[in-house]
Amino acid sequence: MKKIIAFFLIAMVAFAAFANGASEAKPAVAKSEVELAIEKAQSMTLAELEAAAKAELEAHPDLTFNADSLTSGIKKALAAFEKKYEWAAGRTAYNSKKGSEYQPKLIAAQKANSYIADFVMIQDASFLKNAMLDTNFLLSYDPSDADIKIADDAKNPLVGVTFNKVFQYDNTKVGKEQLKNVWQMTGVDGVSLKGVHDVSYQNPLGEDINMSFLIMLTSPRACEKLKSAYKSYFGKDYVDDPQYQNIGYKFVKEFIGNVGYWHSSDTSEVKALNTYADEGRIIFAGLCKLKDYEYYKKDYKDTDQYYTKTVTASGWNNEVEGFDGFVYNMWTLIPVTAKLPYTACLFIKYIHSQEGYNAGWGGILGYYSPNTNIPSVSGDPSLAEWKDKCIVEDVQYIDEAFKSVSMFINMALSGN
Repeated sequence: MKKIIAFFLIAMVAFAAFANGASEAKPAVAKSEVELAIEKAQSMTLAELEAAAKAELEAHPDLTFNADSLTSGIKKALAAFEKKYEWAAGRTAYNSKKGSEYQPKLIAAQKANSYIADFVMIQDASFLKNAMLDTNFLLSYDPSDADIKIADDAKNPLVGVTFNKVFQYDNTKVGKEQLKNVWQMTGVDGVSLKGVHDVSYQNPLGEDINMSFLIMLTSPRACEKLKSAYKSYFGKDYVDDPQYQNIGYKFVKEFIGNVGYWHSSDTSEVKALNTYADEGRIIFAGLCKLKDYEYYKKDYKDTDQYYTKTVTASGWNNEVEGFDGFVYNMWTLIPVTAKLPYTACLFIKYIHSQEGYNAGWGGILGYYSPNTNIPSVSGDPSLAEWKDKCIVEDVQYIDEAFKSVSMFINMALSGN
């Protein structure tokens, strides 16, 4: 843990230096070819954009449309894209990326103004704003039309897919009656509910979304939720504690101190959902990770009941006092150094359509399109409901609070 914290502190210093340097850089005088192409694409009909992308690929027979992404849904969507557009068959490549490993490569490409991909899908709000958007290295294309309706606050940067992380468990060992208020996860007993001590959480120093979640817990809206839940749990109003900036800081520190298990992978943890001891575990992980839960695969792998049985075996409470989990985004963007910008715009339009979204993420809980015409899958609350009940990622707040809150989190992780 000490090595991880030391590495994180060094990385923060380096990142701050980069961000400071980027802020001092003079803005470009003229728009790049990619920016101009995106502007032109904005005014094109679908047929015109298809023609422009086809002409672009035909004019550059030596190029491949490279899509870098942290989600394998892009790989599935690319395969469907190639089937839809025969002229793109064999001309696309999916490059699987891990955020912590990919970010330095993006920074290097930005500094050198060099090519890295034609399309990227990334997460981590603070990194996105400071190192990518503020430097104008990653650009948004708005795919909206009569069939693709995206809210203004999801357009710049453009949201590709929205996810949620919730507190999951095995229904046979843990139930809704055990987890009803977020303050239980501090381990302290309340008026009528007992604290829980079997929470499994991925270390925020290695998982940027978990870091963002903890930072967002200190935001004004989260603090209001925490105060309301505190009163219900302890039977009294929260009184400001001088050792904490707000109630969010108090919750974060006590939650970290009470984590029973620090897992290294959400996927691996959810896969083992049914294998834990009788008391079970409450696992903070992506709801979409249930697709990797293989408990029923042996008996139902050849039927359409496999996923239904899987979802039934696992559980999560949609009525937890305080909040149900965390809602966050992966953004769909075009590097300013892209070589195939029209193809990138067309692919972005495709994955925001019903056909393209279904190809990448359809039929599975925990994936939500920013296209409001595409509903959640059966059995999954709507994205609007999740946002109402959860802590919601705010790029601006995370950017502003990152330094102070992340340092506080580091101290809490070290036991101070």
